[in-house]
Amino acid sequence: MYRVKCFSKGIKKIPFFSSFFPELSLVKGGENAVIGWGFKSTAKKARDYAMKHDLPYIALEDGFLRSVGLGVQGEPASSLVIDRLGIYYDSRQASELENYIRDADQLSEQDLTRASACMAAMRKYQLSKYNVVAQKPFDEKPKVLVIDQTQGDASVEGANACQQDFVAMLQAALDEHPSETIWLKVHPDVLCGKKKGFLYPLPFENARIKVCDANVNPWHLLAETTDLYTVSSLMGFEGLLVDVSVHCFGIPFYAGWGLTCDRQTCERRGVSRSLTQVFFAAYIQYSRYVDQATGKACEIEDVINQFADALRSAQVQPVSVNVSQLSFVRRQLLSGYFRAWNIQPDSASANTLVWGKKAACDNPVWRIEDGFIRSVGLGVNLAEPLSLVFDKTGIYFDATAPSDLENIFNHIELDAWETARARRLIDLLVTHNLTKYNVGQATGLALPSGQRIILVPGQVESDASLKFGSPRLQSNADLLAEVRKNNADAFIIYKPHPDVLAGHRDEKGELTLSWDDADQIVTDVNMSDLLTQVDEVHTMTSLTGFEALLRGKKVTTYGNPFYAHWGLTTDKDACPRRTRTLTLEALVFSCLILYPTYLLPQRKSICSVEQVIRYLTEQLVTGKKQRSGKLALLRFMKSIRDTVYS
Repeated sequence: MYRVKCFSKGIKKIPFFSSFFPELSLVKGGENAVIGWGFKSTAKKARDYAMKHDLPYIALEDGFLRSVGLGVQGEPASSLVIDRLGIYYDSRQASELENYIRDADQLSEQDLTRASACMAAMRKYQLSKYNVVAQKPFDEKPKVLVIDQTQGDASVEGANACQQDFVAMLQAALDEHPSETIWLKVHPDVLCGKKKGFLYPLPFENARIKVCDANVNPWHLLAETTDLYTVSSLMGFEGLLVDVSVHCFGIPFYAGWGLTCDRQTCERRGVSRSLTQVFFAAYIQYSRYVDQATGKACEIEDVINQFADALRSAQVQPVSVNVSQLSFVRRQLLSGYFRAWNIQPDSASANTLVWGKKAACDNPVWRIEDGFIRSVGLGVNLAEPLSLVFDKTGIYFDATAPSDLENIFNHIELDAWETARARRLIDLLVTHNLTKYNVGQATGLALPSGQRIILVPGQVESDASLKFGSPRLQSNADLLAEVRKNNADAFIIYKPHPDVLAGHRDEKGELTLSWDDADQIVTDVNMSDLLTQVDEVHTMTSLTGFEALLRGKKVTTYGNPFYAHWGLTTDKDACPRRTRTLTLEALVFSCLILYPTYLLPQRKSICSVEQVIRYLTEQLVTGKKQRSGKLALLRFMKSIRDTVYS
């Protein structure tokens, strides 16, 4: 453990500092090391203090997969690095990253396979250090690309370069490609007016030079690029990821290993390393990652998925929607989701937003509903929703017509990364015993051995999922009778719906019935624990059937829930629109990653399903619940409403 002295107010304000650097303890007095931000001029005081007092200087810096949005605009970092020798962008001395790369010939096949998968995912999702959503597509396809950087960037001086090297680089690109247009890429910090560049404005005029001064995804520029010229930009390394010839006029961390065309040399390097080895060293060994939603350390795979989900959401075009059909309470609860969906409430809009299967109006209707991993607690008790779905085609529980989810099912094709993500997601849900509402106790039941155990989950009989998803059976008693008729020798457990057990929506007095077709009635048992104790689930349309599939249980449906008719369940009814056979991973990826929107309390931006799982797990383990002044007010309003209308 280092007891460190820190002069930087910015470092002290880093969110979740201790999660990034558990070995560093910020102290006043008795320090045995000094920390600073890289080798920039702002860290000179810290370096001088360390030298004067004969203390080690430890450099911190942004990682290579930093954020969705720019750091200069206040976006927190999901990736940082720590270096006790130097810093990765300063080639004038050794760094921990340089040593990692030098020793990368010792990496295992498993390490290299992991790196290859992450590289492929970054290409797929077009991830960079700063992930800024382009305002408009860039139609040009540069062949030759020159990368400008910002004045004062310590990586330029650290790469043994200066203004003249940038000018020479631009001239070399012109000379070496006499028949090509030379595109100059301006740095994002220059575009937003925060800093100045070396080559922008242009140092000399030439008709073959074109300037890319738009807010554009770097990967769009690299789509057809053959040659990239840089001093020390990370975009040079990203060019290597797509097989571009990279010409380095400085000495960035990825130069000197046989991967680039180098105009300078570094005597400490001079050994050949593969791109996969350098990636593992830089992005996995050297970089550290923290989940900004939960404040916990995480892996690069988590950050890739978080950024991919956030960028997919951010690319949604704004829409005007009439929200007058939603109650005041719902509008308040959904305000964060409106921002995430880029919804602009407009009473004159041609599109009307409604909850579930509320009656349609003359306007086109878009529908919202709870997602499949919702909360700790019930929606009827105003437990804040951690996920919702926004469906412009139908709604997932209405089998009488298509929905956005059904359309996803009909077209999805998973690659290796997505399949692995879905598999990990299933393992997370099962390991942490998570379901939709996460209520009830972990209880072991006394069940007969050697007998097939069937769980029949009760449903709210007035629920729209039965009306629109179960044309033949819409009664819990009728379902139980049919299950008993076809499974005379089985031991049947019936569990009433949580809303009914909580005293809500029990229109038929279900709690007073005897349920003769069931061998056992269970009430306050956590659904996840209950599923581990049964062999099969028989249901009309309950989400419990989906949760049972995640746990490898046999599921029989008597209606048309969203997860039926894809080759994973035994189905008593038919749905002619559903003809594909899906893997469990494809089903999970569609309905838990692509379809819902996830939002943690008091966050302004969306999060991933994995972040919600970590949040729910912490709530369940600690018993700590999110406090919300708005939610308390809404619950008070609900109690008044219930009193007035009871």
